[in-house]
Amino acid sequence: MENEDFIEYMGDYISVVTTGSDSYARSMTLWKKIIAACQKYNCNNILGQSQTQGELSTMDSFKHIEVFQEAGVTWKHRVAWVASDPEKFEQLKFVETVLRNRSLVNGGLFRTVEEARNWLRGDVTAKAGASKATESN
Repeated sequence: MENEDFIEYMGDYISVVTTGSDSYARSMTLWKKIIAACQKYNCNNILGQSQTQGELSTMDSFKHIEVFQEAGVTWKHRVAWVASDPEKFEQLKFVETVLRNRSLVNGGLFRTVEEARNWLRGDVTAKAGASKATESN
C-alpha cells in the first residue's frame, strides 16, 4: 500500500484519510499538513481515518507528544480519529492514551466514521472508543 494522505475541507470539518505505513516521520508530516488545512479553512474540527499498515513502536507512540506540539495541535482542535480495523484501533488507543495523559488532545478514537462525525457535530451520545455494537447498556 502506497503512503498517501488525502486532506479535504468538508464545510464543517477537515477530512483526513491516510494510507500506507505508520512511522513517527509520517505522523509529523501528516499533522503539519492537517494543521495547515485547519488554518487555511479556519476550521478546527478534524475527522481522520487511519487505513495504514504496520505498527508504531512504543517509542514512536510516545513521540506523538512531540508530533502534536511541533505541528501546533492545541485544545481548540477537535480530533475524531477512526480506526475500523480492530488491531489498528488497539494500537492507536495507546497513542490516544499517551496524548490524553498529557492533555494534548481534545477528541478521541472511534470505530466508525458515523460515530466520529456525530461526535464532531456535538452528539453527546457518541462516545470515543465505544462502538454501539459493543457498548453495554
